[in-house]
Amino acid sequence: MSDPEASGAPLSVPTDVRKRLALSGKPLTPTELEILRWASEGKTIWEISRIRETSQAAVKFHLRNIYGKLHVNNRVQAMNEAARLGLC
Repeated sequence: MSDPEASGAPLSVPTDVRKRLALSGKPLTPTELEILRWASEGKTIWEISRIRETSQAAVKFHLRNIYGKLHVNNRVQAMNEAARLGLC
């Protein structure tokens, strides 16, 4: 088997990794901070969507962006990182 890097072929980077790298180092928006605050209070995606009068898909979108910006994989890690950074 040949090594794609040795042949000069570009390495395939999964889409989710590309998106996270694009978000890396960017500050959280006011909307993301609000959603992070509600999540830190234990609100579910459904509850946050009702509070913000938006769709659950929109809340999930913002949570994914939060995870990418904080370099975490889930809500628990996001809460720990947000606490460490003094965001919540």
